[in-house]
Amino acid sequence: MIELPENIAALESYKPGKAVDNVFEGKDFKQTAILSSNENNLGTSPKAIAAMQNVLSNSFVYPDPSGMKLRTKLAKKHNTEINRIIIGDGSDGILSVIFKAFFKPGNELVSSKGSFVAVNVMTKLNNIPYIQAPLTAEYAFDLDTIYKLIGPKTKAVYLCNPNNPTGAMIGREELMNFVNKIPANILIIIDEAYAEFATELADDYPDTTEINLPNVLTLRTFSKAFGLAGVRLGYGIGSTFIIETLMKVKLTFTPSSIAQAAGMGALEDTEFMNKTVSTNNEGIEHYYKAFDRLQLKYVKSYGNFVMIDFGTEEKALKVFQGLLDRGVFVRLLRFFQLPHCIRITVGLPDECKLLVEKLAEVLKTL
Repeated sequence: MIELPENIAALESYKPGKAVDNVFEGKDFKQTAILSSNENNLGTSPKAIAAMQNVLSNSFVYPDPSGMKLRTKLAKKHNTEINRIIIGDGSDGILSVIFKAFFKPGNELVSSKGSFVAVNVMTKLNNIPYIQAPLTAEYAFDLDTIYKLIGPKTKAVYLCNPNNPTGAMIGREELMNFVNKIPANILIIIDEAYAEFATELADDYPDTTEINLPNVLTLRTFSKAFGLAGVRLGYGIGSTFIIETLMKVKLTFTPSSIAQAAGMGALEDTEFMNKTVSTNNEGIEHYYKAFDRLQLKYVKSYGNFVMIDFGTEEKALKVFQGLLDRGVFVRLLRFFQLPHCIRITVGLPDECKLLVEKLAEVLKTL
């Protein structure tokens, strides 16, 4: 047998939240809902679909390795320079490049428990110690504790804002106070995968794409609000030094020409984006009212999901299975270090209603 490095042998592979195609096979459900992976259940922007179709006949040609057209469009959107932008295979694709570009043996990453699971996987994959502060009682990032964990081996700090899977958000003043305290030799990675939702849900959500500090990198994605999770497209905005360094390391022909075209089309589709955000706002409020009525402990969310704390892993498992048996698929959070919690994506109005109805049924059986 081929011998594996110890860190790879010990690595637990990522467990996706999305149901396999036949998860409800053999079940006679009148209606089902997949509310496990924070996808945009409205679908994909029609303009993005048209843009992808327009480039399919040129699939024999390599994509532009610099992504010039899309980066130019993103620079205009964020009122910045193109040399401050990188595109990649989703924001986690860029995160992977960050590890290749900046980390070396002996470096550490500082962040929080109960955050984006890919970071946990990537630190183990790259043999990088992952120093984690506990979440606050409100399931938010404890920036004071995170700051105290920073030491001579710290290469980077990772902040997910709003946080996945808890939904909690770091406000503008709190974040800027933290960022301004961090030494310039430490990279600050701010993952804003749910920014399009947070901007509408909070008055003080910080748009860190406006920060032009030499050590700050903001990550964004087309997977959530733009409805392009299956295409794999994301981007980062940072200092020219950070972007130039990442461009040296990234795989040459990524993202694909189809993904780049999809991004171009999606950025033009304000109607789809507006509908996405308004649908999410309505769904969030529908969940809150129902969860209050059901006397559930949940976290106020600034994303397109809500996390419920069921107190014990046993109860969370029973609720998960009970919903699955009734045609609703949600996300258990053991892999996110929160085994007693469940994350529920905001779906279409009928899906949200189904979730509430079936959740009430399950709770009566406990």
